Amino acid sequence: MERNDSMCEFRQLKHQSFDDACCAFANRHNLQQLASQSEIRAQVLRNKLNPEQPHQLTAKELATLTHVTDDETLVSGLLFDLRMVAAKVPESDEAASLATRALQASQHAGEISAAALQHGGNHYLPRTERDRLKETAHRGIRNLVMMVSDLENRTSGMTPFLSMAVDAVGSGMPIPGLS
Repeated sequence: MERNDSMCEFRQLKHQSFDDACCAFANRHNLQQLASQSEIRAQVLRNKLNPEQPHQLTAKELATLTHVTDDETLVSGLLFDLRMVAAKVPESDEAASLATRALQASQHAGEISAAALQHGGNHYLPRTERDRLKETAHRGIRNLVMMVSDLENRTSGMTPFLSMAVDAVGSGMPIPGLS
C-alpha cells in the first residue's frame, strides 16, 4: 500500500511544473475567446487546463495554444518537468545593441535579487509572486539567448567586427588616444 502511495506522490511531483503552468495560463487568458480561436470547445479547454481533471492537452493543442497566444508558459512548464528550460528564438526584427542586451540582463538579475531579499526569510512564496519570478527568469534567459544569437550573427565575417566597434563607441566606451 505504501508503495502505491509513494508512486502517486512521485507522479504528482513529476508533473507539478506543468500543472502550475496550466493554472497560470488559464488565469492569464480569456478561455472562451481562446477556445474559439483554437477550435477547441470552451469547456473541454477548461478541463484540459485543470490539473484536477483527467483530460490532458495533446501536443498539437499545446502548440496551437502557444501560437495563438504567443505565450510559452505551457511549453516552459512541460520542459521544466523534463529538467529543461525553454528560450524563444528571437524574431529577426528584434535588434538591440550588445550594451542594451547586457543592461537588460542586469535588470532581470536585479529584479530576481530584489525578490530574493524581500522573500528570503519566508517559508512560503505566493503563487502569483512565484509565477512573476519565473516569468522574469525566463525573460532573462530569452534576453541572453538573443545576445548569443546577436554575437553569432555578428562574428561571421569582417562586417560584424565593425558593427560591434560602432556599438562599443556608441555606448560610450572610452577609446585610447581620443578620451
